[in-house]
Amino acid sequence: PTRTCAMSSLFPTSRWSVLVASMLLELCGGSVYITNLYLAALRPRLFPGAADGEALMEYLVFASNLGNWVPLAGFLYDARRGGPRTVVFAGAALTLLGYGGLWLCSAFDVHANFAVLWLLWFLWGHGSGYFDCAAIATCSANFRESRGLVLGLTKSFYGLSGSLLTQVFLAFFAAPDAAPAFLLFLGVALCLLALALAPLVRRLAPPRPLDADSPSRRFARGYALVGALAVAMVAISLLRAFSPLAASRAFSLGALGLVAASLLALPSLAWGT
Repeated sequence: PTRTCAMSSLFPTSRWSVLVASMLLELCGGSVYITNLYLAALRPRLFPGAADGEALMEYLVFASNLGNWVPLAGFLYDARRGGPRTVVFAGAALTLLGYGGLWLCSAFDVHANFAVLWLLWFLWGHGSGYFDCAAIATCSANFRESRGLVLGLTKSFYGLSGSLLTQVFLAFFAAPDAAPAFLLFLGVALCLLALALAPLVRRLAPPRPLDADSPSRRFARGYALVGALAVAMVAISLLRAFSPLAASRAFSLGALGLVAASLLALPSLAWGT
């Protein structure tokens, strides 16, 4: 009984806590948007001296996009031994394997052939699709009466994830030789975040009555938070483009701090009223 109580306290069973976890899970899946941050730095490491290195890198980007598009995660989600947690675990494994393999190839001059590199890019892209599937399918099941609103919130974080991860890159991995370290960060950090969120991503019965958990106010607060975060990202981008001060690392750390503060406000959807 004590263990059950502790787990209930640590992992609340509210459908709003599931929504918060799903929004954060989408951050793990949105790494498909940031490949341009490190393509130029990776090209001489993966294809040293290759005249067609740029074209080969584009084929690798296509592999990650193709992995993201292949809809196998849905079959696992609906399988008898599947479900949201299993899908998240699979996504975490694929992400770690894909990014981890690329880190090995780029950091230690492992001259892997193109087929191996293509497969690694496909794997982490495919893992991104598993995170998206788990988040979207679970929130749709938990908010049957307001699927449009909940999917809008969840997918907004999938779209914002590229901007949020860019702040991490610019704060810590912008050096020309830091691309392999960034790949390692993506593999480990996204995997660990997904595993930490997995116990919260669960299907729950809707409350009775359906408005018992104040959905209108919570959705309004959620959209306000997402809107504020989007405006902040636009402002940071404009400052980077037009202000010489934005090139400093202090600015990058400040931008990252603003992102972290915004994310800390997200649990208010789950534990507020």
